[in-house]
Amino acid sequence: IQLCVVQVDWTVESTKELRIGEATGYMKVQKPGAQIMCAVRQSAIVLPKDASDPVLMAGMGTGLAPWRAVTQERVMQKRQGLNAGPCVLFYGARYEKFEYLYREEFEKYVAEGVLSIYTAFSRDQARKVYVQHRIVDQTEQVGELMLRKNGYFYVCGSARQVPEDIYAAMKQVVMAFDRCGEEDAEATLSNLKMEGRYTVEAWS
Repeated sequence: IQLCVVQVDWTVESTKELRIGEATGYMKVQKPGAQIMCAVRQSAIVLPKDASDPVLMAGMGTGLAPWRAVTQERVMQKRQGLNAGPCVLFYGARYEKFEYLYREEFEKYVAEGVLSIYTAFSRDQARKVYVQHRIVDQTEQVGELMLRKNGYFYVCGSARQVPEDIYAAMKQVVMAFDRCGEEDAEATLSNLKMEGRYTVEAWS
């Protein structure tokens, strides 16, 4: 089992005291070989049975972790000579220099022709750019893979605002690609969810 963890910390406004999250703070001080109690919860993510179906993923921060595993699966399939479908990743964080997780590994997969990746680092320029902007930028590709090629779309990130922002971007993609109104786009996305082709795994 491999974990992708960021330490939770914050400064108390009134006292300027640095506070550290109990669980992540505990993990940070553990030494190699230490044993800790944990539990693995069942994921909401169900991958397509047909490896040739496109997979599109949106991950913010440590929400990148499951998509690394999915991409590794597609890489293995292709190396075994299977007909592995397109694999597209939208990744967002604050700073490219400090928070581009697994960069070398993902760039290797891009070079192998398995993965297409679009990044959004919100604090690296004056105008904040987020994953939802990158999704809209790729309207033709996303629309083609999702609405014509039986693609599967997955989102992983904070429950606070991420799912709504990504949904709004996907609705915009559907409206532009299918040249339809808002109600029809919402119906399309609702159908995708019922078919298990639009899945959100978020934490609060």
